[in-house]
Amino acid sequence: MSDPPSVSRLAGQLGYLFEERPELRHAPVQTLVDQLNREDRYARARAKYAVETDAFVREHIDEFDPRITSAMVQEALRQLRAS
Repeated sequence: MSDPPSVSRLAGQLGYLFEERPELRHAPVQTLVDQLNREDRYARARAKYAVETDAFVREHIDEFDPRITSAMVQEALRQLRAS
């Protein structure tokens, strides 16, 4: 299993996420955890199944365990707000 993304990387991802979906700025931490884990799992599935269709990749994201915790997201939010 590969290492989870760093908290500073998550802070950057949250910054982009809030630009794309401003309604998530005030979302509960668990909603953000779920969103970031979904994106992370999809990215790992896409890397493993690089030549497959998006539909195929989506069907295989459950092969990858969630790696992002609420503590990581809370710290990423602190970093993002401090910058």
